[in-house]
Amino acid sequence: MLTVAWMSAAWIYLASRQIITHQYVPDVRNLASVTDPDLLEEGERLAQVYGCYGGCHGDRMQGAVIQEHPLNGRLVAPNLTQSMQRLSLPELEAIVRQGIRADGTSVFGMPSASFAAMTDRELSAILSFIRRYPLQSENYGQSDHGLLTRWRMVSGALPAEAEIRYHQPWRETFRGNENRLGEYLAVVACAQCHGQDLEGSETTGAPSLDRVHDYDRFEFRALMEEGVAPGAREVGGKRRLASARYSRLTDDEIDALMVFLKTRP
Repeated sequence: MLTVAWMSAAWIYLASRQIITHQYVPDVRNLASVTDPDLLEEGERLAQVYGCYGGCHGDRMQGAVIQEHPLNGRLVAPNLTQSMQRLSLPELEAIVRQGIRADGTSVFGMPSASFAAMTDRELSAILSFIRRYPLQSENYGQSDHGLLTRWRMVSGALPAEAEIRYHQPWRETFRGNENRLGEYLAVVACAQCHGQDLEGSETTGAPSLDRVHDYDRFEFRALMEEGVAPGAREVGGKRRLASARYSRLTDDEIDALMVFLKTRP
């Protein structure tokens, strides 16, 4: 019995290693560095909305240990202020929107498939803001995939982000169309937790966004800005997300997101 268990674990390790070390070639997409103060301020806001600043990477983008478990392993969100010092803009773009590291391997656990739709303008503003942020000294090391995480890779439950790039970067013209603006925000911000089809995710435990059909405008605004559902009921970790991220959405963005979610097929 122990021999079978050992052989199974060895097979999972070897099969997952092929997935982890698989090499990808990213599209080379050059981004312009931003210096305009208004656009840098917008980059700060968007970095918060999309979870870079005050989200997964810490309140100062100093990095964080997202998960640590004997079987799942150790998932680390790196120090973004240090990453900005050693990587070029095309290398950063490939990580964020294509899920491909500078060494050619795929990222895991970062929602690059959602960020793939992010416009050049927004990504340039975010990266330029982070590059100007004070350098933080923390170093949490590298992610270390445990046996269960490796099994999820092998079984297809945890695909390489480089394999699931559904969207190409959008053009800025969407901001003049309320429904398209809502769709953009849903793809880039909401799909991180609720899945690419917005029908919920077993991995994150986030529900289908179809339930938004039952919300009126004031209830949806309370959900996004305060993290509470009708009747002042707190929804999972939504209060934390609302405080750190979604309260930074503009009124027009919240309304556009609601319109899209209520009218999508």
